[in-house]
Parts: sequence; C-alpha cells; structure tokens
Amino acid sequence: MSIVYATLADMQATFEERDLVQLSDWAGAGEIDADRIERALKKAGNEIDGYVSAKYGDRSALPVPPLLTEIACDIAFYELHRSTPPEGVTKKRDNAVARLRDIASGKMKIDEGVIDAQPARAGAIHFAGRKRFSREELDGSL
Repeated sequence: MSIVYATLADMQATFEERDLVQLSDWAGAGEIDADRIERALKKAGNEIDGYVSAKYGDRSALPVPPLLTEIACDIAFYELHRSTPPEGVTKKRDNAVARLRDIASGKMKIDEGVIDAQPARAGAIHFAGRKRFSREELDGSL
C-alpha cells in the first residue's frame, strides 16, 4: 500500500481553484477533475517514496510530515501541466526535488529526531548510541 502524501483538499488549500480547474479539466466541464489530480499526486508520491525510503525505509505506518505534503503538492502541480510549465512552477518543483535529495542524504530530517532520554546524574556524561570501542579492543594497537 502506497503512502498518500497529499490529497485533493491539500492541493485546493495550496493552489488557486481556477488554476486547478484550468490544469485538470481537459474535457472543458468547468470544474476540477479529481481523478487527474489524484494521478498527479500518486506520481508525486512515487517520486517521494524513491527518495524517502532510501533514508527512512518503510514509513507507511507513520504520519506524513507536513514538509512531505508540501513537496507532494509542488510536484503534482508541476505534473498537471501538459506543456512547458511556467518558470515559477518549474523552480518550485526543482526546489522540492532538492529537498528530497537532502532528505535522502540525511541533510534534512523528516522524523521527530526522538532519542530515548538518559537518566540525569550529577557529573555524568551520557552518549546516545552504542560504544564504538573499548580498552580491550584498543589493547596492542598502539
């Protein structure tokens, strides 16, 4: 099951209604073609999955961070254009992909970054994670 990063309602909250009608209504009905927008959102979601899963693996059971919803909307809006999108739309899509690359490389985090708290003790220094080496492992290496 694929993750839904953004919905039609997210697109409507992000972009002007007239723009969504113009881009999705190929039949000339004068209203938003929800199916066409859903297909663009699915395509955007597939692209997001490709980047995010490289760093975070399967996130299907976790809530979608607002940043990924924003990225999905920007990519889907770009995808709705049948011909060459305006420069501003292309720039937003390029920025969205750049953020996805930063997420995949670990430069940008999308999780909450929660680290299990260590109990406080006066004068103690606590490090999260595993110990990298011990005296025994270093014995004889110098």
